[in-house]
Amino acid sequence: MLYLWVRATASWADEQAFRAQLDPAFAAKVAVWNETFTLPYHLFRHQVREIARLNLSRVEGAVVAPWEEIPDGALVAPVDDDDWFAPDLAHALAGAHDREAIGYFWTSSFLEVPIDFGHRLFLLRRALFPATPPRWLCATNSYAALKRPDTELLLQKHTVASARFAAADRPHVRRLERRLSLMNRTLASQTSLAFVRPTIRRRELLRKHRAYRKLYERPVSGELAWSVPYVRSMADLMQQLCVK
Repeated sequence: MLYLWVRATASWADEQAFRAQLDPAFAAKVAVWNETFTLPYHLFRHQVREIARLNLSRVEGAVVAPWEEIPDGALVAPVDDDDWFAPDLAHALAGAHDREAIGYFWTSSFLEVPIDFGHRLFLLRRALFPATPPRWLCATNSYAALKRPDTELLLQKHTVASARFAAADRPHVRRLERRLSLMNRTLASQTSLAFVRPTIRRRELLRKHRAYRKLYERPVSGELAWSVPYVRSMADLMQQLCVK
């Protein structure tokens, strides 16, 4: 059995609960969002989570469970509440099963708009030179590991998993040459909303809004064809995000 563990999630549907847990450092950006769009930030994020929930419910041979209900020794694939898995993820991991392996990782894939000029240059370089290695060996949802006391932190943080997997002896980690997940970095993600700055300007938000509408309208094929229904749902959601 594969367990899908959704890392800490917010109470998006209830505005009062959302406000109570809102990081004060992020509140200014939420205010700009709500002044710009007819669909409030928390309800947009709620819809994004619902799309992800539908995706997770369709992963065959896997179950979504909170951390405390996952038994020790079980194989866990961590994921954020806006990202997606291929429906055959569990079967692919079962086919690669190795009793000596503590973890597995696969080719990471991203659905995103460049967050800044440096990121744009990096994406361009990867497009021109596909052999360019990713920044992290394990992206947010492109790995799985056994639940053990010494793997809890790496299941919580993909940066820790990347360092651990890169340093591990190869018999202890297995690579799958598949695109079994898609990180959906939406317009509402903290990284998209001017991550290193205290707020975001309305005109910058509108520029990104136009870019994201185009992003979800692009055709998806090949190994990521399984994501088409969710990309379409995101395209519909972006259509609902009207400018005031």
